[in-house]
Amino acid sequence: MRKAVVISFANQKGGVGKTTTVSEVGENLARVYNKKVLMIDIDPQSSLTTLKSNMSKILHDNKKTISDVMMKKTDLIDVILPIKQNLDLAPSTLFLSDVELNLVSATMREIVLQKAINKIKSCYDYVLIDCPPSRGLLTVNALAASNYVIIPVQAEYQALIGMQLLKNTIKNVQNEINSHLNVGGYVITMTSHTNHSNETANSIKKDKFQTLSEISRSIDVADAGVANMATHEYNPDNKAGLQYLRLSKYISKME
Repeated sequence: MRKAVVISFANQKGGVGKTTTVSEVGENLARVYNKKVLMIDIDPQSSLTTLKSNMSKILHDNKKTISDVMMKKTDLIDVILPIKQNLDLAPSTLFLSDVELNLVSATMREIVLQKAINKIKSCYDYVLIDCPPSRGLLTVNALAASNYVIIPVQAEYQALIGMQLLKNTIKNVQNEINSHLNVGGYVITMTSHTNHSNETANSIKKDKFQTLSEISRSIDVADAGVANMATHEYNPDNKAGLQYLRLSKYISKME
């Protein structure tokens, strides 16, 4: 019987490749490693939903989304969209930002998502959560529901700012809500052969949390996303695609 491993991908800074990493890992786990995967978009910016589904149709058809789950109006199973074989999505819209405001006054507000995921854990091998670039209640809900948190971070100095605040949030969740939350490590994204990129990557590697992977900057990653494919499927020889594939293999062994 399945019991999903739940992994949050979190960083309070936007533009670090968080959504791309969730998409790449989800695609690879489903296609290459034959794992049943649910991706949950809990970011009001809805980048993962836009990347993996038809946002216009979701809005036009007034489909239920993760907002309805967080407002306790429906079960998670009722909002899930099949994307392709082995790969599903719980979509988000901009309305999720209003939900976060309403959560402030909700009872047991930190574990709404945890309770929702618990109901469908037996249906999946992996649940991957794309967190918003903030340390608010949506991110706390994701961490409270997770076995692991993976931190994508771009190989530039600006991306390092605020990492300690995210670590503090993780520690608080571990101490007060979810003692089973483990830090999987860093994924250093958009690396290049510049001194600045190398120095930043080396700085991250000195941290107490391990670095799981370094992902090279490549236009093929964006093109693969537009084609709704993993980079390795789009271009099997692409360096970034192979790096994401190795990361996915590592994650496929997480229990």
